[in-house]
Amino acid sequence: MTKTSTLSLVVAMTFSGGFAACSQGPTGGEEPVTSSTDQALCNNGNGKLVPSGSRSLHLEARVRFNPLQPGADTENGRKKFGLAADLETEDTTEALFEGASLPYGGNVTSNGRSCFTCHRGLGARLGLPAPPLTDSIALTDTLFTGIDADAGGDPDAMDNLNLRGLIKYRPNRFNPQRDDTDPYKQVFFWRKSIQLINVGFNNGFLNDGRGRVMFETARGAVFSHTQNTDGRFDDLFPVPTGNDMEAFMFAQVSDPVLNALRDPNDPMYDTLVNDPYYTVPIFTKSQKRGKKVFDKYCYSCHNTPNVFNGLENIEALGTGQSERSVDNPGFAPPVGKFYNVGVAEANTHNLRFTQYTGSGFAPIVLPLANEDGTTRNLTVTFDVGLAASTARSEDIGRFKVPQLRGIKDAAPYFHDNSAATLEEVVDYFNSPQYNHSADGRDYPIHLNRHQKQDLIAFLEQL
Repeated sequence: MTKTSTLSLVVAMTFSGGFAACSQGPTGGEEPVTSSTDQALCNNGNGKLVPSGSRSLHLEARVRFNPLQPGADTENGRKKFGLAADLETEDTTEALFEGASLPYGGNVTSNGRSCFTCHRGLGARLGLPAPPLTDSIALTDTLFTGIDADAGGDPDAMDNLNLRGLIKYRPNRFNPQRDDTDPYKQVFFWRKSIQLINVGFNNGFLNDGRGRVMFETARGAVFSHTQNTDGRFDDLFPVPTGNDMEAFMFAQVSDPVLNALRDPNDPMYDTLVNDPYYTVPIFTKSQKRGKKVFDKYCYSCHNTPNVFNGLENIEALGTGQSERSVDNPGFAPPVGKFYNVGVAEANTHNLRFTQYTGSGFAPIVLPLANEDGTTRNLTVTFDVGLAASTARSEDIGRFKVPQLRGIKDAAPYFHDNSAATLEEVVDYFNSPQYNHSADGRDYPIHLNRHQKQDLIAFLEQL
């Protein structure tokens, strides 16, 4: 490995070490809540301060979320999303982004897709139904007819979409500073369409958290899923449109009581923050035992009170909570704490990650920055996770901690839909694949049969 100047900015942002305080179970409010890695190190170090890695330096375990923008119109956001007033069917009347565009250099023609195409109404929790998709979606639907916008003719795309519910993404596709030969322009994933219920409680969006604010997340989705080129058309997706769509999506919650978490002045805010399980109905002895298992083995990562995704976050981009930078720099540090638990390397579906050239396949080699300032050239053979967006080797295979409310109705699981049931999820976290993974090995999980049954009983109540 050699020193590099081209990645010096990345290294400068990530090079120094840090320490994390130790906690003894769930906490709320402004108190620190450690990750599973940090908690394990605390346990192994008998409660002493231990190095937690540079990825923690800019993050805080605080209950705060991206604020809505002043003047945002939820109803207009629904229309731009492509969802009819019944919140179940599609209405593209105002949801197609097409017309003359200056940055695009001509007229943008939509393939007919809207946000609804991949986020199918409240009955599907604003996601896709379980595969095979053709059991409930016709082949004439724009989900299938518009597939080349995502896949660019990739021969694996249709089977991965229909049989596995996976869509092809190139995360750096619309970066005008990178040409077609750049490996960061070529790198891609096969990923599920995330369900958008409770999305307003996320710190970082998309499966790997690379979407730092909803505006850039929604705009990128419109660019990538609705037309077949790598051309941008920013002028067809103005900031007010993004604000309205954000307001609509943030309004979709599994329980209206949870909205209090977004407002420190709400009378219920302190209750929800200080009692992480306040909204969880726990009745049976098995559910109560399962809560204890969750508390010990799961909460340190799923540590947002009453939502159960990752809590660690950074203050909203911009000069204040009501402002954000529209043109965020590439290779910025993540806005949440994400983990490699081995799912990507397992590649259960045996997905291909070589570039389709039109006549064959070619390897993709990513130069990644190491913590010591050297570079690592990684030949991509699995989903590299957040590393494709941060260019840091320590982010290989890292993904966002998903929220768990309504988890029993959210199958299949993981970013690649590789676990069909909650039982398979629990079995995975009890397996060598997890326990030997980059982050999981710091906090091994070994449950007996009864503990697994009790944990599932608790998860089904979320």
